[in-house]
Amino acid sequence: MNPFVQKLRRPFVAGLLAFVLVVIGYAVWTHFHQGHGHTPGHDDHGAAVLSLNDGQRWATDEPLRLGMQRIRDAVAPVLVAHNRRNLTREQAKALADSVQENVTYLIQNCKLVPKADATLHALIAGLIEGAALVAADPRSDDGVAKLAQALRGYPNYFDHPGWSPLMGVEP
Repeated sequence: MNPFVQKLRRPFVAGLLAFVLVVIGYAVWTHFHQGHGHTPGHDDHGAAVLSLNDGQRWATDEPLRLGMQRIRDAVAPVLVAHNRRNLTREQAKALADSVQENVTYLIQNCKLVPKADATLHALIAGLIEGAALVAADPRSDDGVAKLAQALRGYPNYFDHPGWSPLMGVEP
């Protein structure tokens, strides 16, 4: 195979994988939030935008706290590592899978009022994108940065007792 084509093949496959993961994540989200098996009261919550509850952070329920804590605990060690670019493909896949699994858990167990739900989904979009980017290219900081951005924004909008801020450098 032509060396030029070989050099382009890996980024193309990585980009394609990232795209597929984002599409799958979006499909899961829309399935559970378009009238297919989610709790009553989540219809017509509008577009996913970050907002506060009349200037206050939104209340959280146990599934939200558990899912977000699991995602935080998966991302934190990567963020504090001296060199995040040393993630192996296996480590990147494990991180992306953990994030996606917990995002699915959040979506399936969502019991928030519509505006809080929309705020959560704006953060979830960043988590899904970050997981896809990590899986696509473990050597890039882009995915970890997206995950960290969503996790650092979470306590600004949700009252999560005992939440520990992410430590480590900004990716």
